[in-house]
Amino acid sequence: MRHAKILVVGLGAMGSAALYHLARRGVPAGGIEQFQIGHALGSSHGFSRIFRNIYPHPLYVELAEAAIPLWQELDSLAAEKLMQFTGLLYFARPGNRDIERSIEAMEALRRPIERPTPREVADRYPALRLPQDTVTCFTDQAGLLNVGRCILEHLKQAQRRGATIHEQVRVHRVDISKDTPLLETSAGRFRCDRLIISPGPWAPELLEDLALPLRVTRQQEFYFRPKHRAPYKPGRLPVFGDMDTKYYGFPDYGPGVKTADDSLGIETSPDQVDRQLEPGKRDDLQEWLETIMPGAGFSYVKGATCMYTNTPDRDFVIGAHPSNPNVLVAAGFSGHGFKFSTLVGKILADLAADGTTDFPVDRFRPDRFEKAA
Repeated sequence: MRHAKILVVGLGAMGSAALYHLARRGVPAGGIEQFQIGHALGSSHGFSRIFRNIYPHPLYVELAEAAIPLWQELDSLAAEKLMQFTGLLYFARPGNRDIERSIEAMEALRRPIERPTPREVADRYPALRLPQDTVTCFTDQAGLLNVGRCILEHLKQAQRRGATIHEQVRVHRVDISKDTPLLETSAGRFRCDRLIISPGPWAPELLEDLALPLRVTRQQEFYFRPKHRAPYKPGRLPVFGDMDTKYYGFPDYGPGVKTADDSLGIETSPDQVDRQLEPGKRDDLQEWLETIMPGAGFSYVKGATCMYTNTPDRDFVIGAHPSNPNVLVAAGFSGHGFKFSTLVGKILADLAADGTTDFPVDRFRPDRFEKAA
């Protein structure tokens, strides 16, 4: 029987950040990961995820802004750049309520936001060509995060500060019937004073007792390389999103210009997900790119699958397990959680070490679905 003061199960985006913030404040902590560190079998892998501070709800705007200095601190410790501010351009046809709500929220909070005309967009970013009646909004407090390197850096810095990592260890059973949780794993039994569970798309299985209304969906991303790459690099092109189609893209970073569809894919499970890519979706995204960036000469490079773990309201699940206050849950990040992960890690570390946090998380309570029922 091994004993840990605080144990983190699942070392993806949220778990790696929680372990880092616990170690950063000098709290003895250990982490358990069922696969090899840096694996590509869950939700957070690859080259890039969007960072943005623009949201239709003020809470998310404020949390995104609170995450910035934490990302910058981690960035300062890393050997290679983790975070790049490229700006974010959203666009849509007139009458799109999603873009209108985002603009209204930012203006209500008195946050700087630009609304460039399509001509001004083309002047600033010559690669982009939008229809003349397009509605746009732009924020410079946005860009991309190197998703794989961020997770590895969180874990590297956690280990430097004394955290212990157990990789390729499968959790078979979690017993939270007593104050000190007990885990039965492929590496033996662990008991801990506090437990943080951040299982990604394995949440429906590992948190079965909570009966959270989670839906895991299969998502796809594709990379296309322009004939001449310089005009499409970060700094020459922002992160961009079409609020009509739900398609979005990144500057040429890593293998090329990354695109994906934020619409929910087919329902799946992490152990049965189909990792074969759909040529039809690839072709649709390439056609979309060529429409807004004509003349780029895009050629397909590669693609990948990942998963969203969705809640009905697309709000996160963060907080104490209703049956045991010594168990904290972080799940259901609904395809937009990575940008917050270092902040979520800090929140989980605060809750595990102190029992409270300065950040407003009541909206994310795990038992809110019971209340709604």
